[in-house]
Amino acid sequence: MNRLLKAVVIAAASLTMTIFINDQSAHAADTYYKVGKIHTTTPTSWRGNWYSYVNGKFCLTQVNKYSVTQKYKGKKHTLFKSSWKGYRKLAFAKISGTNRYTFNAYATKAYQSDRGWRITHRTVENQKITVLRDYSGGGAYVDLLRSPVYKSYTN
Repeated sequence: MNRLLKAVVIAAASLTMTIFINDQSAHAADTYYKVGKIHTTTPTSWRGNWYSYVNGKFCLTQVNKYSVTQKYKGKKHTLFKSSWKGYRKLAFAKISGTNRYTFNAYATKAYQSDRGWRITHRTVENQKITVLRDYSGGGAYVDLLRSPVYKSYTN
């Protein structure tokens, strides 16, 4: 009986140590990016309509509290939604070691990842404006603006 009690105490102590030493959350352990705390809603400053100009057509990105959708060439596509499961579930988090955030923190493979977004500023026609920068292009980015644009602001 005494040996059994010692074994249980040792097992409980090792489990407690494992929980306290491992500071990474269980949700973020197997994701493509190492991320911070995961949120199921988007930040208020990111919400609203964001416009870009892609291949001669307007692209409207709508960031809502619980979803991110895009309208392009007359078709609407929901990219992420908080009620969905898997890597398309809206899971907003900061990508560790960068200044970027992700809408799909549960992505486990590169092709599932959105490669990061951030709010930044750029000067257009001598005016400083707030843009939502999308890094999904290979090494490039697309700036989305709050009002419709008539030319592409890509890099």
